[in-house]
Amino acid sequence: MNESKISVRYAKALFQTAVEQHCEDSVRSDMQDLLNCINNLPEFRVLLESPVINDEKKIEAFDKMFGDKFSPLTLSFYKMLVKNKRENYLKVICLNYEGYYARTKNIKQVQITAATDIPDSIKSTIKTFVEKKSDGATVEIESVVNPELIGGIVVKVDDIMYDASVKTQLAKFKNKIR
Repeated sequence: MNESKISVRYAKALFQTAVEQHCEDSVRSDMQDLLNCINNLPEFRVLLESPVINDEKKIEAFDKMFGDKFSPLTLSFYKMLVKNKRENYLKVICLNYEGYYARTKNIKQVQITAATDIPDSIKSTIKTFVEKKSDGATVEIESVVNPELIGGIVVKVDDIMYDASVKTQLAKFKNKIR
């Protein structure tokens, strides 16, 4: 079974269980916190991915880090992942959970990437536009700075990307003149 199927199945099972237990909001918050830790704390990634650290130590460290903060479902879910040797899929499981949550709650996730900080007026304009086009969905904006874009903007709404960056325009121009 490939990584994608594994993470999708675990995320779906977690989401369905969270809905049954009426704790999908708190589990979403937990998943966002975990994703933040995975992305920003190399030590946490080592904890997840190291085959040298035994299961009990991984669970003990996880409980110390998150035991007072996370929902009981998230804590037991992590223990199950460790028991099944799937803790290295946690990042993708978190992302898939977020997708299930957003679809169920009618949330449009918008990522705006630009070479510099994006003014609030542009964020607001994009948010209003997406709200009008998506029949009253809640819109969540995330802004990302990527100097490699040179200029312009890339807007990603769920799985659809609108690329108006200078970098892409230059690449298209380069391909045309070849």
